[in-house]
This record gives sequence, C-alpha cells and structure tokens, in this order.
Amino acid sequence: MVFKHADSKQEQISILNELLKTSQSDKQKALIQKDLYLLNSGIESEQQNAYYINFYLEKSKNLIVLHDIRLEHKGLTAQIDHMLISRAGIELLESKSFKGSLTINDDCSLDVDYSGTIKSFPNPLEQSKRHAEVLKSFLEDNITFSNRIKLLGGWNIDNIVLIHPSTHIKNKFLPKKFFRADSYISKRAEELDKTSFFKAVKLVATMVNIDTAQEIALIICNAHKPVQFDYRQKYKISASKEQMISQSEPLAKKSNEEITKQLLEGDSCPFCSNHLVLRKGKDNSSFLGCETYPKCRFTRRVSKEIMEQSV
Repeated sequence: MVFKHADSKQEQISILNELLKTSQSDKQKALIQKDLYLLNSGIESEQQNAYYINFYLEKSKNLIVLHDIRLEHKGLTAQIDHMLISRAGIELLESKSFKGSLTINDDCSLDVDYSGTIKSFPNPLEQSKRHAEVLKSFLEDNITFSNRIKLLGGWNIDNIVLIHPSTHIKNKFLPKKFFRADSYISKRAEELDKTSFFKAVKLVATMVNIDTAQEIALIICNAHKPVQFDYRQKYKISASKEQMISQSEPLAKKSNEEITKQLLEGDSCPFCSNHLVLRKGKDNSSFLGCETYPKCRFTRRVSKEIMEQSV
C-alpha cells in the first residue's frame, strides 16, 4: 500500500524557467539550465523507479510504501528516495538512473561513461547508511518499541540501491545490495506475500503487527519536512515592474474570505495528492484533513491567526 507519493517539484521548475527567461546573463543562464537539468534528472530517476515499486506493491497488504521522505532530527538530515515498511523493519531504497554506461567499482563508487566522458559518483550505499542512522535515532526518540526489540538492537533498517532497468550496466554481476528496480521489487513482493508472521522464524522476535507498522509510517510521514530551495535568492533576478503588477493584481482583487479559503483548501495531501478539506476536532480546533479519510489519515493543524481571517 502506498502511504505517500513524491512531493511535486513543479513550482521549483516553474521558478527556474521564469528566471531563465528573465536573466540577461549568458553565464547565469547556463547555471540556471544546469539546475533545471539536475532537478529534472532527479525527478525522472525517482519517478522511474517509483513506477515499479507502485506497480508491484500498491495492493500489497504486507508492505507500506513511502516516496520522497525528508527527516530532520538532532541537527541531521535524511533525504530518502523510497522507503518500504513491513512488520520486520524498514528498507531504504536509493534510486539511480543513468543515460550513460554505468560501472560499479570494487568500492561501490560509480563511474558513468557519457560517450567517452567519465563522470564519477560516490558510493550510494554509504549515503543511504547515513540516512539510516538519522532514521534510527528518530525512531528511538519517537516510537515505543518492546523491550524484546530493544534488546535485539532495535527495528531492522536495511539499505538497497535500485538501478533503473534502462540503465546500461557494464558489470557482469551486481555487487551486494545493488539491484535492478523491476526484478528486485517483483521478487520482494513475492517474498512478502508468502511470508507469514510465524514462518519468519529469524525475524519474529523483532516483528510488529501491521497496525503498528502503519502507525510508524504515519509518524514518519508527519515528520516529513519538504524543502523548497530559494532559486530567486540564489540568482537575485528581480522581476520587472510590469510582472510584479500583473502577479499582484489577482490577489488584490480577492476578499479576505477568498484568500483564507485558498490558504486553507488550496493544498494537496502530501500522502496521496488528493484535496485537503477543513475539519473540526473534538476540542473544536480546526485542522486540514485528506478528503479520502479514513483511507488516508494525513492531518495539518490550522493556526488561529489563519482562521480569524475568515471571520
């Protein structure tokens, strides 16, 4: 089951395209185009592998899927492409997709040959392991596990590198923890569907029930902190007077009530991308909740200041 889809990066792409049109410097335009390329490449890589994950696991009752999770904990940050949560633990999946020919070296660093130009990348497993340490610390501080699980070293967190099937790999055999996305996910789904709680003898001591796994997934989702890079500040390109007027006019013509409604119900659910609607809590407090509740249980608190705008 998919609990969270990837955050939309469309706003950042639109800003970069806007800056590209506004910039008067060829050197600056080249830098903006590079940022656009990197942003689009990252989105493409995650989306391609997410397709296989969702295709095989969307209807799974034994696996919870989270895409694009960013955690901040104790001054450290973990940016996780994909996360699979089962009763036995968590798998962090690092997405990789290259248009050149990929060679995975003995130290698991990556060399990609783009028509004779070699570009090197660090070992993606090491990066994923650092993210796992942040996640482990977060879980220890936010989840109450049984003493049995604590004594056995905590809930299991594994690290996997997924390579998109279209990537040309020169290695005859893939190193440990490296897999093609389609074959790994289909195999993983089959394994989980055949594994019952009592058959997993080696894992049963650290397993939780599926309801607890779902609660953990929701806690992680609620802690997700998406970051929007300020490209306007980076390039310091001021919009023309005409652009500023045209952008401000629609907002100026709106009433406070219309603006408040836009603030409250204009967002999409970060878990499932459906609409958010205004709801009332038991204590009469206001909050935003997904329109598909109880299928999706995402909530976001609404401050008194925002509510007062509609009075």
